Amino acid sequence: MKACVLFETGPPENLKVVEIKEPPPPGPGEVLIEVKASAIDGHDLVERDGTMTRGGSEIALANAREHEILENGSWVRRRCLILGHEVAGIVRAVGPGVTRHRVGDRVAPSGGGHCGVCDNCQTGLAVRCTDSVPMVSEGYAELCLAPERSVMRIPDGVGFAEASIVRCAIGTPLRGIYLEGKEPKSHDNILILGAGGGLGIHALQLAALTGGRVIASTTTESKVPILRQYGADDVVCTPDGRFHEQVMDLTDGHGADYVIDTVGGSTFNAGCSRGIAYSGGFVFVCQINNEYARFPVPWLFWREAVLTGCTGGMYADTLRSLRLMEAGRIEAVISERFPIEETPKMHRLLQDRQIVGRSVISFE
Repeated sequence: MKACVLFETGPPENLKVVEIKEPPPPGPGEVLIEVKASAIDGHDLVERDGTMTRGGSEIALANAREHEILENGSWVRRRCLILGHEVAGIVRAVGPGVTRHRVGDRVAPSGGGHCGVCDNCQTGLAVRCTDSVPMVSEGYAELCLAPERSVMRIPDGVGFAEASIVRCAIGTPLRGIYLEGKEPKSHDNILILGAGGGLGIHALQLAALTGGRVIASTTTESKVPILRQYGADDVVCTPDGRFHEQVMDLTDGHGADYVIDTVGGSTFNAGCSRGIAYSGGFVFVCQINNEYARFPVPWLFWREAVLTGCTGGMYADTLRSLRLMEAGRIEAVISERFPIEETPKMHRLLQDRQIVGRSVISFE
């Protein structure tokens, strides 16, 4: 089968499309998925280029499985990493003990790898589950194995490409916006950083549903009209990333009541902290790179502002996102669908911020 593999971290050109042998039959609690769509996201980029926090890229490569790869007409065992966790497809086989899925089910990531019975799960802290299973992985291939708990059935009205991005690109910013039940109000100013990206374009739509005033921030001029199309009341375009003055002008000196940062720690500089309203909140959404934030603490101190981190969407967030899609209240934004051979090229375009929303490898 075809797969896009990584032998060592580095630039997009390090990704190689090769022929590898199919995975073994699914083990206990596993399902074998025939991949129909696999999206590229920022997690894939930092894992590929080696900038994942705490040495995650090197650890992932060191722990990667050996695969049998076809080289010069012979099968050779080589350790390589297959990226891809935003996967949708059809269950082709189930392992012993699988009860949630059957052969033929259309499935996508659920965010529900938690057990549901440990103390943390029972007290609303599923993100800290003590018996969770890994998320779907190795999606840059025609077939992949996954724990049955890590995937959920796709509703009939949702396509594979759209379903592949629901958990991460929609469920994650949804979790960030409603984290700890702090639902934005209709009079709030909501600022989305990196609004043209895969997380940002969906955070923008979700923020618009709250009735608040949505301000989108981007460094790319060509994305401005697109952001307005997807719900931005105002757009701030600053190539240098320093946008606080424009935000303060737009809000008559009030600032942003909520800031959803989908870009990375380095964006939270002195300018960002000065753009937060009194008693405002700043949510870092799913950031795993090695960048550090520098900011003047007194600005947050006197504003009594709150900084919060948000990991990936959980099962409830994914389910809610699917229902919003089915109701036509939010659109899964996919700007590129491409064959697996173009994966290195799409990594380059995403790295250079030339993609709006998500780009998806299509096996259909």
